[in-house]
Amino acid sequence: MTGDRFQLVGGNPALDFLNTVHNWTVAEPEDRLPAFRDALRFGEAAGILSRSEARRLRTRPTKGELSRLWELRARLERIFRALVSAKAPPPGDLEMLDRDGAAAARAARLRRAGRQLTRAIDVDTAGAAALRWRIVEAAVVLLTSAQLERVKACPNCGWFFLDTSKNRSRRWCSMAMCGTNAKAHAYYWRHNRR
Repeated sequence: MTGDRFQLVGGNPALDFLNTVHNWTVAEPEDRLPAFRDALRFGEAAGILSRSEARRLRTRPTKGELSRLWELRARLERIFRALVSAKAPPPGDLEMLDRDGAAAARAARLRRAGRQLTRAIDVDTAGAAALRWRIVEAAVVLLTSAQLERVKACPNCGWFFLDTSKNRSRRWCSMAMCGTNAKAHAYYWRHNRR
C-alpha cells in the first residue's frame, strides 16, 4: 500500500480520515485502514503524524487502538452526515466526541516554538492514541468553526470535503474521481434517451 492509496481531497485531516472508507454509498464499502500500520500510513500521508512519529508508533503496543479509530470514524461520519443534511447529529455521538475531545485536551501540551507557544499532542506522552487524539482535535476545531458551513458530501461516493471555491459551487469530492464520471453519465443520458 502506498501513499496514493489515500486520496486527500477533504481539505481537512478529519475529513480525509472519514474518506478512508472508499465509497460510503455502497452496502459494503472498502476500508482503507484494515490494520493499525495502515492508519499510521494515513496519518503520515495526511500530515497528522511526522515520519519519525509514525515510525515510533509502529514499535509501540496498540491493543484495541484500531478498533477505537474505526469507532471514531463511524461516529464522525454520522455527525458530519447529519450536519451536511441539515439534521441534528445523534446526541450520543456528540457526547462521545465531547469525551474524546476532553481526553485529547488532557494529552495536549504547550511547547515553546521560538517566540510563540504551540499546543500539541506528544506521541511519547499519548502513545498509540496520538493519531486518534489529533484527529479528534481537527474534527472539533472544524465542527466549531465557521468552515463547517462549507463541508459537503460528494453525491457519488459520499466522501466529505471542504468547499473552498469562491462561490461555494464545488459538487464532487474531486473532478478526477467522481466529477468526470458524473458528467459523462449525465451527458450520455441526455444524448441517448431517444
